[in-house]
Amino acid sequence: MAWALSVLLTMMCGQFWEAMAGMDSCYDDSGQAKRCLPEFCNAAFNKTIHATNTCGSAPEQYCLQTGVTGVTESCHTCDDRNPALSHNTGSLTDFHSEQEPTWWQSQSMVFPVQYPNSVNLTFHLGKSFEITYIRLKFRTSRPESFSIYKKTREDGPWIAYQYYSASCSRTHRTLTSSYIRPGEDEQVAFCTDEFSDISPLTGGNVAFSTLEGRPSAYSFDSSPVLQVTPGP
Repeated sequence: MAWALSVLLTMMCGQFWEAMAGMDSCYDDSGQAKRCLPEFCNAAFNKTIHATNTCGSAPEQYCLQTGVTGVTESCHTCDDRNPALSHNTGSLTDFHSEQEPTWWQSQSMVFPVQYPNSVNLTFHLGKSFEITYIRLKFRTSRPESFSIYKKTREDGPWIAYQYYSASCSRTHRTLTSSYIRPGEDEQVAFCTDEFSDISPLTGGNVAFSTLEGRPSAYSFDSSPVLQVTPGP
């Protein structure tokens, strides 16, 4: 098996010189900035992503589990020198349709890409965004455990954003949870086992709504704890 997926990030795009359709300008009649809501967009579109492992540096085979029980396999060739057979990271964020999907793919598990080793996907958005929704769509079955990290400034540390695992306590040293009580740390990363089942074998989604379960979600635009300002 190999891991294969595409990614969608829905964010407030921070284009403060434009307002959403039907809203007033973000500037008043005297040219002074005023409160407004930027448009939403897929901020990952066409962004460059770095992967620590990708299939096809030399022609190699990968196999996908098929059938109801996953006991049969459909095997193909991955070759980065052939555009028709390449599955590099550019396929994560390009424009594609459900009828003609493209996807990034790691080497298969016969290579050292399983626990305790890992595959990391890293990309730079180029500027600050208010992230509202992340969707990952897997061409293969979804991994048993993985996590999402973020940075709030270029030279800052990686901060846990969301954990996924069928064994949250053992893998991520945290309990399975999906909500926070008022007064608790609203920036804590949740861990869920909702998306760790091997089914479906292909086309499974992972959806992460960044404000879900946070007590201040309904007053996000006035919540200092959920609006972390990047450092200098």
